Amino acid sequence: MKKLIILGFDGTIADTAPGILYCMNTTALSMGYTPVAHNALYGVIGVSLEQGFMNLYGMKEDEIEYAMNQYSKLYSIKGEEMILLYDGIAEALEKLKSEGFKLAIATQKNEKFINNMLAVYSFVGELFDTVCATNVEEEMEKADMLRKVCTDLDVEPSDALFVGDSYVDALAAEEVGMDFAAALYGWGFRSKADAEKYHCKAYLNKAGEIGYKLSAIE
Repeated sequence: MKKLIILGFDGTIADTAPGILYCMNTTALSMGYTPVAHNALYGVIGVSLEQGFMNLYGMKEDEIEYAMNQYSKLYSIKGEEMILLYDGIAEALEKLKSEGFKLAIATQKNEKFINNMLAVYSFVGELFDTVCATNVEEEMEKADMLRKVCTDLDVEPSDALFVGDSYVDALAAEEVGMDFAAALYGWGFRSKADAEKYHCKAYLNKAGEIGYKLSAIE
């Protein structure tokens, strides 16, 4: 049995797509770019914000810093309000915690934003032993975050499992020698076939399955 379950936030614990899309589209529109549709977010949520702006709108590198600053200002006002926890996620996490698992979050969302969100949903936030997110002082890729979580909680990567909804998550887990479970209900993988390209230990069709599909993974 694993000792530690690490989860992404966007597309795994919560559906943050409405707030992300609103803030990205509003920022892009103010810069003269055409807004994109909701389904354009597939495969974009979970990558870095910089890459998201380039992929969705074709922004140039010298525009990204301005876009990110505008997005951050807007997201702190609107984006944090427009999230929805996935059905069954709280119960699933409580079940894992009661079975003795350590729980953590690894997300490229800004540290300030994720802390604010977890404060609102404190009944979920208090279940996690640690949260690793993006901050202005240290630039980390997702794999670096997984390593940091393991170090902080004194758990070997081989004794941990990462649950995420995108290829970025899957590749990060592979890089650090950690098993991976694919959340198919998020905004990264469009189907099980997408996730099967990676070495997944489990396929989760809804958040509630986290509570019982992961317990038996060796």
